[in-house]
Amino acid sequence: MFDAARLVLAGGDRFMVRFRCAEERPTGFYHVPADGSLFLSRDEALNHVLRSAALDEFYRAEEIELEAPKGEFASVAVCGMSGELIAPPSHHSYQTGVIRLHRERFSNMPIEDFKRRIRVESNPELVAKWKENMSKGRRWVCLKGEVPEGGEPLSLSSRADMEAHFRRTFGNDAVIEVRDATVPGNIDKQKLAHIFFIMMRQSVDAARKHLFEISQKLGAGLERRGMKLFKRRAGKQFVCRVKPRAIESSMVFSDRLAQVVEKLKANNGMPMQKLVESIVPSPEAPAGTAPDAPKQPTEEQIAVIKDIRWLANEGYVIEYSDGMVFLGVQGEPAAAKKEAPAAKASAKAAAPDAEAAAETTDEAEQEASEPALTEAPVEESMAEAELAEQAETALAGSPEEAPAAEAPVEEAPAQETSKAAEPELTEAPVEESMAEAELAEQAETALAESSAEEPAKEEGAA
Repeated sequence: MFDAARLVLAGGDRFMVRFRCAEERPTGFYHVPADGSLFLSRDEALNHVLRSAALDEFYRAEEIELEAPKGEFASVAVCGMSGELIAPPSHHSYQTGVIRLHRERFSNMPIEDFKRRIRVESNPELVAKWKENMSKGRRWVCLKGEVPEGGEPLSLSSRADMEAHFRRTFGNDAVIEVRDATVPGNIDKQKLAHIFFIMMRQSVDAARKHLFEISQKLGAGLERRGMKLFKRRAGKQFVCRVKPRAIESSMVFSDRLAQVVEKLKANNGMPMQKLVESIVPSPEAPAGTAPDAPKQPTEEQIAVIKDIRWLANEGYVIEYSDGMVFLGVQGEPAAAKKEAPAAKASAKAAAPDAEAAAETTDEAEQEASEPALTEAPVEESMAEAELAEQAETALAGSPEEAPAAEAPVEEAPAQETSKAAEPELTEAPVEESMAEAELAEQAETALAESSAEEPAKEEGAA
């Protein structure tokens, strides 16, 4: 899409520029429908119409013959900027000619500065040329308005009369006030107010530097017209006539199409020329041919290109503007920006796994220790039973020790028993743990004595 945006902005005839008036501005813009020009004031717009070809829509200029000026003139005044002949300084039309030329062509500069640029030439050929110009006049015939039956259309003999008639009769229709206007990107500089032309150039330059906004607008317009947008090649956005789709495992292609698909799967995208060469190699060049000479594709290579075009039209492969060919869905490189979130997710998933492993190890150790306390021999002597009862009675006397003594009897899962017993063992006061230790030592001593007595009894009985 960025390449498409650059292509659109490369030529002014490919885009339009929109001007919108601010809400706080009391007046709008002034638009000339005849040539599409746009200005900030009505007078500026009217002056533009009077100096441009848009005036031909309202008046027709005709050349007429006039009487040549009489008298001898030694010099003639010439405009220092345009070279136009004005009149001899001694002729009565000199001041009128200076004012007219300033108003028509150089109204953007003070009239005193314009007068200082006028030079006087004492050249007989220029004087004769001025007389010839004065012998030819011009009149303006109005092309609009009602013409009486049998009469002639209105004609104006001087430009001043024509301009006054235009402002009075056609000014409101020739220039209209708008608050929103659109002009082509290649509009002539003379058809825009100076500030408008500067704003347009700045906007176009900014759009060429930052292509995201124009690419989004262009993509929305293409999508409304049936084009398909998709992201590939590290998250870049592309536009195509068809939407890329995957090749299903149940699909069966011809041998040549299958070769194209397998090549693209194996190489993760290839240039078009290299892909065609890998399927149908080019024949060896004749002797004496330059190594950099262009090679004409053979008929078999043209057939392969047609097959690739068919796959592209169906959406199974994508042929990019730089000549690279990829599969429609598989084989595209993943976006680099998505790797970091995936690493974070895997790190977060690894932390709970480590905690679960630690908890499982603790539970296994505790389960291994519990049978040592709970399991007793099946054939237990009377002395051992009595000592066990005394130990259970002593342990039942303290409330904190009850959960630990009853834990082996409960049929709850070993994991819940160990989790419930761990806080009791770790958070017990120091004094209680010492008392438990003493009781345990007494029980072990009693068990040891009873076990020592049993062999003696057996020997006596024997």
